[in-house]
Amino acid sequence: MLRNIVQLSLKSIHDVKFLRTVNLRSTIRCKYSTKWISRRPVAIVNKHELLDIDNTIKTDEQRTRKTHRRKSRINTNEKEKEEKQKENKIEGSTTEPKYIALDADDKLISSLMIDVKTKKRREKNRQMLLEGFRLIEDAIQAGIIPKVIFFNRLSDILSLSLPKEVKLYKIPYRTIQLWSNLTTSPGIIGIFEIPDAETKEPAENAIPLTIICDNIREPGNLGTIVRAAAAAGCEKLLLMKGCVDLWEPKVLRSAIGAHFRLPIFTSISWNEIPTLINSNEDSFTEVNDNCVKQDNLDMHNDQNKDNMIDQLIGQTKPYKSTAKTKLLVKQLISQLPVKPYYALNFTEKEVVLVIGGETEGVSLESCKLLHSRNCIRVNIPLTNGVDSLNVGVAVGIVTFEMKRQFVTCKIDNE
Repeated sequence: MLRNIVQLSLKSIHDVKFLRTVNLRSTIRCKYSTKWISRRPVAIVNKHELLDIDNTIKTDEQRTRKTHRRKSRINTNEKEKEEKQKENKIEGSTTEPKYIALDADDKLISSLMIDVKTKKRREKNRQMLLEGFRLIEDAIQAGIIPKVIFFNRLSDILSLSLPKEVKLYKIPYRTIQLWSNLTTSPGIIGIFEIPDAETKEPAENAIPLTIICDNIREPGNLGTIVRAAAAAGCEKLLLMKGCVDLWEPKVLRSAIGAHFRLPIFTSISWNEIPTLINSNEDSFTEVNDNCVKQDNLDMHNDQNKDNMIDQLIGQTKPYKSTAKTKLLVKQLISQLPVKPYYALNFTEKEVVLVIGGETEGVSLESCKLLHSRNCIRVNIPLTNGVDSLNVGVAVGIVTFEMKRQFVTCKIDNE
């Protein structure tokens, strides 16, 4: 009896599987003193054999996680290398342009920007500054090759068809913003040689219109006039002495590439006007005022009138009007007949449109020309108590009325 009991106990002990143990990470933390220490308790390895749990899934998941981490690290390293290769200069590449990376405080940047931003140096070197992708692209399409381009992102110059002789400099954005004329710079600046705008041929469908700008001293107004003249198809644009510089950055930005689309003559004296316009052309001076008054002046004799104008022109300084000259200009202008812009037929003859500045108005020389040609004033009627318009807006209204009449006449003839 005792023997059977011993055998049964030994057999049961033999059938029991001893449990092996390994150390695994645990989420249980114990706090000793001031630091948290992770415990590594004993865990059952062959738990799946006792409780019929398949542990192969967990091991496979752990392996796949590790491989995914390794692949992601490899992919990020490869992306960083590709970005560095794109940013660096590739000597043997034909698709990517060659450029030089400059520091923010490089002296080359300041010297080039000072030369193009200073009026005297700009006129001496015949250089202009274009900022933004659109202006630079318009200039290149017009056949003007840039000398230097500063940029911050390589993508800004990849779509530009630049010749090999153009110098490209990659500089930090904060440096471009420092020299920018805008509140937020587009990140690309180009230095171009000033083209000869006088040799530009008029458009094929240009209307017979010549615009004379007299005392236009606001850059934004001049840029708007240039843009409206190019859009309407003006034949040529004349800028008298005393107007703002045509290639000033604000004028270029307001015109948005219109400088390269029509003939523009700058720094013209009134003695040169007869050679630039035909003797049979009528001249119109555009006025914004709604209420026009006729002054009764004792100027019936044209010869006395011309002598008086000549004396005042000789006494006053060039391009600087006094109170006496301003009063005389108002009196002379008031003697010209007035007609609304929509009541005139602009298709009968070639037209010369004289535009005066908003503050200065037209000069005495302009008044002399207007009286000698028996010109008229073009009036834009206004309502709601508005007494004047911006000179650029007024030019746009009158020029596009001319364009409308020519287009309508062409359609009727066909």
